[in-house]
Amino acid sequence: MCSLVAIIIWHIPLPVVILGFLTFGAFDGVYLSSALTKVPDGAWFTLVVAVLLSSIFVLWRFGKENQWRAEASDLIAPSSIILSNADDGPPQANATAGGLHLTATFGGTPITAITGFGIFFDKSGIKQTTPTVFVHFLQKFQAAPRVVVFFHIRPLSLPTVPFEERFTVTRPLRSGAHQFFRITLRHGYTDEVVSANLGLQIYEQLRSFVIREGATGQHQAQKQIKWADQDGHAKEGQVERAMHGNGLDEITQIGDDKEGGASGVAPVTAQQEETRRELLSLELAYQDQLVYVVGKEQMRIREVSGCKPGGWCRRIALAAFLWLRSNTGSKIANLNVDVDKLVEIGFVKII
Repeated sequence: MCSLVAIIIWHIPLPVVILGFLTFGAFDGVYLSSALTKVPDGAWFTLVVAVLLSSIFVLWRFGKENQWRAEASDLIAPSSIILSNADDGPPQANATAGGLHLTATFGGTPITAITGFGIFFDKSGIKQTTPTVFVHFLQKFQAAPRVVVFFHIRPLSLPTVPFEERFTVTRPLRSGAHQFFRITLRHGYTDEVVSANLGLQIYEQLRSFVIREGATGQHQAQKQIKWADQDGHAKEGQVERAMHGNGLDEITQIGDDKEGGASGVAPVTAQQEETRRELLSLELAYQDQLVYVVGKEQMRIREVSGCKPGGWCRRIALAAFLWLRSNTGSKIANLNVDVDKLVEIGFVKII
């Protein structure tokens, strides 16, 4: 293993790696040969355990590589599966203005808007792709909640992550009828992240993100806000002023001159209204219903016609891998969320 790392990662010349491998291999061979004399007296047990563990590791790696190849077909960018009706024209007569529809590859049907707040668990966490569970949700139902959240949990090799540094929020897609967000939750190995109030935490993070975005104008030109003081001297203010209080009132009041003197440059009114609309839509969706949508992936072994060399060995190895996976994977019942708000979408992959 160390020799492979030296060649692939460290880029050490092959002759140097071979010399080191032979040197340490000779020492290991001496110890192994001396231990083999004790095999009849019970030393065989440790050798059997070592072979068994190595076989399990190799089998698991072989199975995961086949699983990753099968899942690669679902790594789709949001723009490759969803289009706005304004961008491409309504594909059917019943497509609503400002709504969404599937691309021609996925049938081109309009996407019905469902009231509510949907949190789709993202297994891969790749920013340029759409969660597999959401892709299958769209294919099966041709519908999406008003607020869609792609939620990915990323463990770090740290004891804990401060709460203010855990959440990262971005927008994978913009639409008039739906709001799409992507949230990455980073946590340490002592942090409890999937709790009963997970939905409330996500809602608060989205609300803060919309307020920050509306105050700073990130989606327009990253503008700074200027206003005038009592003496009429312009000075630059920090956008965090808009984060105080409840957010909505502060966004409106930035730029106002409370003393009746010279007034500064206020934010664009359309931007204020857009922020108000988004915050209201978020609140209404959250109050209407909150659902957690997780994927349940089942895998089947590809049928191979005829007797190909290694075909039966591959089938037996993958069957053993699927048995290990079914008995070691995390169960949906272990999620510490309200089970009445939990939805499971099943899909099958061929390996």
